Amino acid sequence: MTATIYDVAREAKVSMATVSRVVNDNPNVKEATRAKVKEVIERLQYTPNAVARGLASKKTTTIGIVLPDISDLASAETVSGIESVANMYKYNVILANSCNDKDIERDIFNSFMSKQVDGIIYLGHSMTESTRNYLEGINIPLVLSSNIDIDDRYYSININYEKAGYDATKEFLEKGVKRVSLVISSYESQKAQRIISGYKKALNEFKLDFDSSLIIDGYKTYKESSDAYKKVKMNKVEAVITMFDEVALSILHQAQDMGVDVPKKLEILSFENTKLLDMARPKITSIFQPIFDIGAVSMRTLTKVIDIEKAKSKGEEYEETEISALQSEGKKLYLPHRIIHRQTTK
Repeated sequence: MTATIYDVAREAKVSMATVSRVVNDNPNVKEATRAKVKEVIERLQYTPNAVARGLASKKTTTIGIVLPDISDLASAETVSGIESVANMYKYNVILANSCNDKDIERDIFNSFMSKQVDGIIYLGHSMTESTRNYLEGINIPLVLSSNIDIDDRYYSININYEKAGYDATKEFLEKGVKRVSLVISSYESQKAQRIISGYKKALNEFKLDFDSSLIIDGYKTYKESSDAYKKVKMNKVEAVITMFDEVALSILHQAQDMGVDVPKKLEILSFENTKLLDMARPKITSIFQPIFDIGAVSMRTLTKVIDIEKAKSKGEEYEETEISALQSEGKKLYLPHRIIHRQTTK
């Protein structure tokens, strides 16, 4: 059985805090006590974990990541970016899959609290008001990655979805396409709202009326999108922009099954830019999102927020200049995007 900090403290007849001080090389331990604790650690083959080290330092060097769906390709790439920076700064990472369930999500936050994580990175497509209020109550540094905060309570790392929605729509309108459809997850999604805002801006610039029937909602995965093309066809759509790559792939397959020539009769552009788009035939045009970089910047931002919160708690001076250098709107940090032309657009 693996030895714990409790076993070491009991065997050495000292407190767990004393064991933790020895582990952290704290000088405020008598040499005789330090030698006794080290002897027990060696004899029991105790390996201190991050939480044990944190008992004395008040820092566990552990961060928690909340994932909405662990099988999601974009989330997996974001986590890779997070871990690359976490390793650089010697942070351990705990991954937790919420399955898009708010009750599971709350249990995850409680678990993170019990593990004394230094900070949390929240991935996901949207955050409910109840979740936001709960997070404010637990007082742990938090950064949103590929997620949007509506009132700048937290730092968030994304591309500028409004500008990307505008760029994607303008791309088609400049070629004379009149009926451009957006396929989104839901109107409640902050990402979707911003994409729609950019879409409307492009239509207005080209003096075209907004047609709400061209906004098709309720689609996020390949399976969910089995009837998406029927709605596209019903609305006589010439070009479709999807929030998610799985939806773009599903519409492409449905169109091909109906004998539709893509891109001659229907053009498709997607927003995520995961590896699925290069696997498709024809390859799907997309908005390039630097997904790995979004994860990396999220983790670096979290380390800065942790340092700032630590300084605040000690009454020390602090500045947010390094974080604000990336700011575009308050605490919303935007990374650059661009359109990658592949084979589903003319």
